Amino acid sequence: MVIQTPRLILREFQPEDVQQLAPILAHPQVMQFSSTGVLSVSETAAKIQSFIQSYQHYGFGKWAVIHQASNDLIGYCGIAIEQLDHRDEREIGYRLNPAFWGQGLATEAASAALQYGFKQFNFPYVLGIVELGNHASVNVLKKLGMHYQRRTRFHGGEVDVYCIENAK
Repeated sequence: MVIQTPRLILREFQPEDVQQLAPILAHPQVMQFSSTGVLSVSETAAKIQSFIQSYQHYGFGKWAVIHQASNDLIGYCGIAIEQLDHRDEREIGYRLNPAFWGQGLATEAASAALQYGFKQFNFPYVLGIVELGNHASVNVLKKLGMHYQRRTRFHGGEVDVYCIENAK
């Protein structure tokens, strides 16, 4: 599976991607709003393995984000199944290297992932789960056309939930 946007390539992760993803997920700014905090190399490898298992089980998951100009892996983006309020929900998620923040790349990647989910899987809706205070992520969700739905608890903390419906 490969999705190409004007500046990015989204593709399935491979185990060997751990060396490029690990420094990103070990960066305190990137993981500031993550319930796990910064990840070690072995934790990043386990995360990549969980992404690969998601592709095998559901046919989708979080994908490697490759910057076309440099061919570098700059983060991840995609739709995953998360347990929210005792239900399996489809959630859009993304994390990028801070060197690529503020350029609209998270929005570009997430928009492509949403369109793929709506067209290929006919999802009726997708959620965005955002930690309180993560204003940059809220801005991305709003640019995607998501609207605020509710506040709830997720992985032990309070989060805001946004939603976008499939326009079909």
